[in-house]
Amino acid sequence: MLTKRLTTLVKEGLFKKIRYSEHPPREEYLLTPAGQDILPVLFVLGAWGQAHKLCETGARMPVFIDSETGLEIEPIVVDKITGVEIGKATIKRKKA
Repeated sequence: MLTKRLTTLVKEGLFKKIRYSEHPPREEYLLTPAGQDILPVLFVLGAWGQAHKLCETGARMPVFIDSETGLEIEPIVVDKITGVEIGKATIKRKKA
């Protein structure tokens, strides 16, 4: 199951597979630039899941910390132009 998922992620260009040992054969998976671009989205989705959904087993979802501060990451989405957190201000669709 995991191998199939990793193979799909490699085919989609989110990970690259690097062999680091021939005997025994061992490989690691590293994020590509496309994978690095989607990482913030995954953190926001994970935070949403942490707040609104419980794991079926009752286990807590993984917690990620900032490697420099040791503080738990609390991701938000901010508009690059206004600096306003998306979802906190009224938005509307631009007319074509």
